[in-house]
Amino acid sequence: MTLSPVELSLALTAVAAGAAIQGSIGFGFSFVAAPVITLFVPRALPATLLFLALPMTGFMALRERHAIDLGGFAWITAGRVLGTAAGAALLVAVPADWLSVLFGSMIAAGAGVSLLGPSFEARARTRFVAGAASGVMGTAAAVGGPPLALVEQASPGPVLRSTLAVSFLVGLAMSLGALWVAGEVRGLHLRLAVQLLPALLGGLLGSRLLVRVLDERWLRPAVLAFAAAAGSAAVVKGLVG
Repeated sequence: MTLSPVELSLALTAVAAGAAIQGSIGFGFSFVAAPVITLFVPRALPATLLFLALPMTGFMALRERHAIDLGGFAWITAGRVLGTAAGAALLVAVPADWLSVLFGSMIAAGAGVSLLGPSFEARARTRFVAGAASGVMGTAAAVGGPPLALVEQASPGPVLRSTLAVSFLVGLAMSLGALWVAGEVRGLHLRLAVQLLPALLGGLLGSRLLVRVLDERWLRPAVLAFAAAAGSAAVVKGLVG
């Protein structure tokens, strides 16, 4: 899993940009970083991005822990258990040559669903289903945010951010555990994550400045359009070899 200097530079840029956007508007890291890394080294996903997302979600969960919706978190986590197992099984079943197709499809689908933004009522059943879907997408492709964001979109800002952050934190640990049992986590995933970690931290620090100038009204659709295009490119790359 060796990246050329150009590929590593682009990966570092994508991670920094994704972290800066995530820190500014609350989402965007996976949508920016995952498709770029998928194009260059699909074997790095999902474990490398899951390792990177751990400190970021942990910080966000701790910052607004007072606003966590414990009931919603419980139902999301219950669904995540089921989805995590399914996602790990899916990843093991897909041949290595088709990983770009799998990851690209899930990234593009997640971007499309987020862009359309259908309304759901945040009930126990919808949260359970969203948790299961998040488990599948997060474990298989490191893009588990869209289902949960859709279900919780009507929640107040602090409740939404804190509940999703703690759900992601627990979900990431579950996904990494399931992938490790399935033999899909190796030292090379952690080494690449360590290489990319400075870019993540730099992006998060820079988000404090960017939040003053970034406008979510145009940034959100721009990020989702980028994710959809890059995910589609990864699918095409996987199909043509």
